[in-house]
Amino acid sequence: MALIPPHTLIELADVAPLIQQPLPSWAQKVLTQAPYVIVRRGKQGTQIPVGIRGFTKNQRFASFLPRNKWRKLISPQQALTYLPKLAQERAQLPAFTKLQKIMPLLDNYDWGVSGSLQFELVTGLPVVSLTSDIDVILTNMRPLSHQEARALIERLQAIYPAVHVDIQVVSGQNGFSLEEFAQQRAMTILLKTATGPKLVSDPWQF
Repeated sequence: MALIPPHTLIELADVAPLIQQPLPSWAQKVLTQAPYVIVRRGKQGTQIPVGIRGFTKNQRFASFLPRNKWRKLISPQQALTYLPKLAQERAQLPAFTKLQKIMPLLDNYDWGVSGSLQFELVTGLPVVSLTSDIDVILTNMRPLSHQEARALIERLQAIYPAVHVDIQVVSGQNGFSLEEFAQQRAMTILLKTATGPKLVSDPWQF
């Protein structure tokens, strides 16, 4: 049974199969406008752990979806293909402007976007704000040295420095912050896993 990676957006054919009902009123409103949920980390079997996001950061709701009860899967990489369809006034927001500028710097990586940018690109709902960060997902990565990681982050941050780029390296269900790895502020790194966060000394080996 193939696992669906975290940060994948799922377009629902129907919201009725969602488990953890009843849904809060804001979630019902969002799903009416855009029937999408986001895959969360966690055990996948007959059910997939998913999350519903709203227009504000405090509007998050965890739920589960029976396997195969969806219409379409959209990965962070595939979300980038929606960029040319973005309305001109939305494309001028700092986060979208910076996203377009940094794309050539990431040409050699398998990458995409998650978070508010992914959600707006795919659904068309205006959830990106003037202060939004860019959440980059890197996959199929070879291990980087601390110096290589710092150099990549510095190149990305040099463009429109006011917009922060959060880079998460993802392998299967595991993921860690490339910025935390590059900074070397501690002997261990926080690794997000399907069973919860863990502190590890070498995140590339998990």
